[in-house]
Amino acid sequence: MTLDEAVAAVERTLPPAARLRVDRARARENDQSFLLIVLDVQSARDAADGTGENGPRLVDRTSGRVDRLTIPEALAMGAGMRACVPTRVA
Repeated sequence: MTLDEAVAAVERTLPPAARLRVDRARARENDQSFLLIVLDVQSARDAADGTGENGPRLVDRTSGRVDRLTIPEALAMGAGMRACVPTRVA
């Protein structure tokens, strides 16, 4: 699984009306998974638009399963991972 595929897997789990984006610059990886951060890019906070959906996600490289993590879990996991080199070109 590539970084692009991991980002696409996370994007499929996000609410359609939410203004959220996956931050590729902060992506981390190891041999088993990708650790990605979903950012809220809305200026106005409205819970009905999915603003509670931001935060860390872990994507399994084999199955493509996406799991939400708490901040402490993400910090602990990220410490043992390497930074990703974005594969998407502008």
